[in-house]
Order: sequence, then C-alpha cells, then structure tokens
Amino acid sequence: MADPVDTNVIVRYLVEDPDTVSPEFRGVFPFFEKLERGERRALLTPLVLFQSYFVLTSYYTVPRPQAAARLRDLLSFKGLAVPEKSLLRTCLDTLAERSVDLVDAYLAALCAGRDLKGVYSFDESLAKLGVELLAVD
Repeated sequence: MADPVDTNVIVRYLVEDPDTVSPEFRGVFPFFEKLERGERRALLTPLVLFQSYFVLTSYYTVPRPQAAARLRDLLSFKGLAVPEKSLLRTCLDTLAERSVDLVDAYLAALCAGRDLKGVYSFDESLAKLGVELLAVD
C-alpha cells in the first residue's frame, strides 16, 4: 500500500508557481511529476481530496469549477491510488458543472454509483440533484 499524501502538499502543487515557489516547497513539482508518470506511488484519500477542495475554494478563493477540474485531473495520475475513484470523478464533475455543496455532490454520486434508493435528508438541494429524499420517521 502506498503512503498517503496530505492536503497541504496537494494545495501547494495546485497554487504555487514553479518559477516563484519558495525553496521549502520546491520539491512538490518533481514529486507530482513522478506521481503522474507512475514512478512514485501515494494514496489520495477522499477526505484529503475534499479538504483540498475546501481549502482551494475558501482560503485561496479558486473558483469552484476550476478547483474541481484541477483535482479531477489528479485522479488520472498513474502513481496516485484513489479509493472510490469513479465516484469521486462523478462528484468533482458535479462540483465543476453546478453550484452545489460538496457533501451533496458526493451523496448524489454515491447514490448514482451504487444504485441506492436515496438519502435520509431534509435537504431539498439533494432533490435538485435527482436524489430521492427518504422519509425520516
């Protein structure tokens, strides 16, 4: 099993400029080049992916569609092991295309990907994503 990569490494890779990056973060670019080619392995967990999206869109104010697209690109890196990769692709696609909450996008992708009936929720925004709201009773 590959060792996990943390949010701060992903965010540095996505927000820094290789020409102006400070020396302490310079290694992030060769690291991801190796991951892209499959010369190095790392584990990208869904929680880290989601936290990266949150940091990019909130702290760095990267537009939501751009943040989702950049993170989706990482999923194709040969050296990144990503649990639930297909489900996360669908979730990131939804985030790139629609102004929805991260968790709502994930739950909609989960329901579609696993042929689930719906979600126990009161959140009408899930229904707008085609998710059936199951009665909480």
